[in-house]
Amino acid sequence: MKAGQIVAPGKIEIVETERPDLQLEKTNPKALEDLVLVRTINAAICGSDHPLFTGPGTYPVAPGLSLHESIGVVERSWTQECKEGDLVLALPQGSSAMAEYFLGLGASITPLPLGLPQEQLVMAQPLGTVIYCLRKLGHWFNSEVAIVGQGPMGLMFTTMMRNLGAALIIGIDQYDNRLDAAKQMGATHVVNTKNTDPVEAVAEITEGRMADLVIEVVGVAETFNMCVQLARHKAQFINFGVPKTSQYTIDMMELFRKNIQLTTSVGPDIDIDFKSAMRLIEEGRVNLAPMISHKLPFAKVQEGFELATRSKGECIKIVVDFEEKGIKQ
Repeated sequence: MKAGQIVAPGKIEIVETERPDLQLEKTNPKALEDLVLVRTINAAICGSDHPLFTGPGTYPVAPGLSLHESIGVVERSWTQECKEGDLVLALPQGSSAMAEYFLGLGASITPLPLGLPQEQLVMAQPLGTVIYCLRKLGHWFNSEVAIVGQGPMGLMFTTMMRNLGAALIIGIDQYDNRLDAAKQMGATHVVNTKNTDPVEAVAEITEGRMADLVIEVVGVAETFNMCVQLARHKAQFINFGVPKTSQYTIDMMELFRKNIQLTTSVGPDIDIDFKSAMRLIEEGRVNLAPMISHKLPFAKVQEGFELATRSKGECIKIVVDFEEKGIKQ
């Protein structure tokens, strides 16, 4: 099978490698229990895939690394969760979906409805992580919300807050293309931090009240501290952005004096949240199309990673299509 292999920082080659189920049949056939072999149809580039591409690291990495937001057709099954031929959302073992085939755990399989745009179906995986986060909190009907970061995950929070009935949804980012998508996905107001002070802007929009709920979807200390400033007294603060460093220097006194409730969140409850995400997409309650800026064939996965890591002002979410004519063998 063909797989993408990161051979050096910023460089992916398409290589020939043995199908993963065939490898295990030779070396450890018992390891196939509860697994499925999925023929990849679409995969999306996530921010957590970037570090292997940008470096530093030890190269070359294993073929197939790194993509994990993926859908495909079950080719072989060693589980009762699904059968051959099913269209599924599946979490690949070891984020190994940059390949024509990958192995996934049966417990991670979510059957997909037919007839919907596949580039939106693949978004059910990251949307499930947003739903998992929001299930930890109370209701947000008629609330005033500021969301710092309008990349793919921030945009999903934006559209979900619209579903939950927030009165004001303020999308904050430094890129106009992302703020344009935020407007399409439910933001009532947008703020570009390149030319506007976000604290002053939120104060004006809320008539001095500031935000009931602030959501950080960037992952740096600067935006963490910005969220503390955007929050009103006794606000809730969701720190969702994956931290770029293991330690932050934060304005702890401001966080303390405002009695802010801080919530962190990572990962989904697969059985609940993936199904909920799929239902929202299937029913048309969320439209994720505005955030999908590019759909590229597998042969151009190098270009996809370059766009995702170097051109945020041009792209938002990039889907890799493994079935475009001429790619599959």
